Amino acid sequence: AQRLIDDWDLVNYPDRVRAQQIHWIGRSTGAQVRFETTAGEPVEIYTTRPDTLFGATYMVMSPEHPLVEAWKARLENSDEVSAYQEQAARKSDFERTEVAKDKTGVELKGVRGINPVNGREIPIFISDYVLTSYGTGAIMAVPAHDTRDWDFAKKFGLPIVEVVKGGDVEKEAFTDCDTGVMVNSGFLDGMSVEEAKKAIVAWLTEKGVGEQKVNYKLRDWVF
Repeated sequence: AQRLIDDWDLVNYPDRVRAQQIHWIGRSTGAQVRFETTAGEPVEIYTTRPDTLFGATYMVMSPEHPLVEAWKARLENSDEVSAYQEQAARKSDFERTEVAKDKTGVELKGVRGINPVNGREIPIFISDYVLTSYGTGAIMAVPAHDTRDWDFAKKFGLPIVEVVKGGDVEKEAFTDCDTGVMVNSGFLDGMSVEEAKKAIVAWLTEKGVGEQKVNYKLRDWVF
């Protein structure tokens, strides 16, 4: 994937084609973070916004994530979870990740995640908008600063905690990284988003619960 990006410097293609291909490869720099759970097994997530960790109020896993099966015996609503898994399996990746579609999901009742920065227990959901094929197949959800997470939180009545000041997070997610300043974020308070990203990655690495990671969205073409 990285060679494909680098070798665009060797060819003379139109800017539009170059932009489409770079988007398709989808390189991003972020952090891999380990969330402990009440079940014992940790859940690894990948995020391009580690600065917003203090605002993570729930987690979402793909319906196919192997831990969902591993936890079935301890779930209070395993039948509901199985029914949702079957429903998700009938959809294509394109249908599942369509931005405008109505958000659906089921809480894994009986297992909770633990936010590594503040030790708070948070609910874990499965939802078809998270795919096993990208990242780790699980995300931390920060509804105050991600539009899809905000829609999901509003639908399921989940907390929305502002950690980047600058918008009205009760009306919509605030996603401006350039002007935002960190709030409600402990030792990150007062930093810019870029400063906070570096500081939190250093903290995660030092505590042994995360590290910097480069990810790619690149997939095989399918016709």
